This record gives sequence, structure tokens and C-alpha cells, in this order.
Amino acid sequence: MAQLEVLERGDLHFLYTPRVRPETALPFRIESPPLRPREVQRLYVVLRPEGQRLYRRLLVGRKRMPDAARRQRFWAEIERVESNAAAVLGDLHRFEYDTKTRGRRVQPAARAAGEGVYAMLRHGSHSHLLYRLIDPAEPGDVQRALGISARGSYIAAAFNPEAPAKLGRRPADVDPLPQRLREKFGSRKFAPLDAELLDVRGLEVVLIGALGAAEAGLEAGAWS
Repeated sequence: MAQLEVLERGDLHFLYTPRVRPETALPFRIESPPLRPREVQRLYVVLRPEGQRLYRRLLVGRKRMPDAARRQRFWAEIERVESNAAAVLGDLHRFEYDTKTRGRRVQPAARAAGEGVYAMLRHGSHSHLLYRLIDPAEPGDVQRALGISARGSYIAAAFNPEAPAKLGRRPADVDPLPQRLREKFGSRKFAPLDAELLDVRGLEVVLIGALGAAEAGLEAGAWS
């Protein structure tokens, strides 16, 4: 087995925002019938490394976590990197705004969808991001709608912001990379995700669902 190195551990939180609705619509309630994917506006993952005053917020592009059994590959963006929870959550409160064609609209506040712990590992030439859900102890309707399992494991890589954008995608609005981070990519489109790259606001990452015999060994190393 390739050498295993724990790069970081910490707390993890899943948040989602319900879809925008007309001002006159009834409030969105997660305790009503099971949450459906089309009722979700955005899905976020907040990472808080242990022993640090640091919060990172990732926006998951497909509004659900990748399915490990199907080896799904989803994009995410490092939206915010802040020193306190209030700052990283500051724009996720309920707000109202006017549109020219649809009248006044309401964006409901973000809602919690689960919390747990995570570990980021270097495994040979690539990185893994693993998590364990703590609350709720077992996934319910909300978690199933968002692809949140009791345990998750993903191969995680960062996309080189200086590489040509994928056809149809807008260029990422990324903070300038210092030379030491540019060297992680070299001439490649991707680099294994690590703690330094997770601190780059605007950087795009890809999460690939991973499931197999090797995952048991990774989990043992992540939480030991």
C-alpha cells in the first residue's frame, strides 16, 4: 500500500439554501415532505481545521455530494476563507430583492444538513478527503436528498487556475497564487489537494467518489 500521510483533520458542516421563492409563498420547511433536489438552491461544505482559527466554505456545483458507489465526479469552489464563523456565514442569511419580471423574491436562510469530522490524506500521488457524519447519527430524508452518507470518501484535486478553462465554463475568479503554490501544479491541469490549496479563495476542486477495499485502510489511518 502506498504511503499514507494525514495532512489535516477537523470539523465539517453541511449547509444548504432552499430555492428562491416569491415573497408571498409559504415558508420553506424541512420538516414537511421529504426534501427534493429541485428544492435546493445551493449546497455548501464548511471545513474548520482543528487547532486553527480558520473556516473554509466550499460550494458544491451539483447541489449534492458525489455518489461513491458510482464514482461520480463533481466540481466544487472554495468560496470563502475566513477567520471566524460569522464571516464565513455572513451572506447566508435570509434576504429579499426585487426583479423586473418576477416581482419581489425571497432567498431563505441557509439550513443545517449535518455535521461531523473530516480528514485530508495524502495517499501516494493523490489526496483523499474523508468524512464521518456525527449529527444526525444516521442519514435521514434531507441527507439522502443531498447525497450525504454516514461516511464519505473522495479523491480530491485542485484545478490549475492558469490552465485553460473547460469549454463552456467561466474562468475562475481566483486569488493570485504565490510561486510556491504555482509549483504544485507545474505544467499540469490538476494537483493533489492539500491544506495550502484549500486556503485559496476561488480555487476550483474536483471530488471523485471513491469506494473499494482500499478505503477501509484509509479510514483507519484517518481517525487513528
